[in-house]
Amino acid sequence: MTKHSLSQSATMMRIVGWVTLVILPAALVAFPAGFLWGTHPQSPYHPPLSPYLFMLIAMYVAWAIMMIVGARDPLGYRRIVDYGILANLLHGLVMFVQSFVYVHEIQHLWGDVPALFVICGVLWFWHPARAVQ
Repeated sequence: MTKHSLSQSATMMRIVGWVTLVILPAALVAFPAGFLWGTHPQSPYHPPLSPYLFMLIAMYVAWAIMMIVGARDPLGYRRIVDYGILANLLHGLVMFVQSFVYVHEIQHLWGDVPALFVICGVLWFWHPARAVQ
């Protein structure tokens, strides 16, 4: 098991929080096919700017803010890291399957699906509960 310091956990929480706040909106604009559902012209599913998009953005903004705030006390906010691991893992698994079910959404396998799994790995690796006290 890899050991690290709580200050590294705090840094990870800040970085993940700010990256989520800045990179997520940029990715939606820069690579919509990999980050927005329904962008393919023949896609019969919900439009790219559906209410689901705004609900997901709101959830990720709230989580990112909690990660940034939680960096002040990583052990006290370790449950927000747990939530991030579980929520991103489940979100990525659902989207992985749906990328094959909805043929026009396969490009998500090169966009948000791997990004979600990378976030899970980063959160697990630098989890505050695994830090050397």
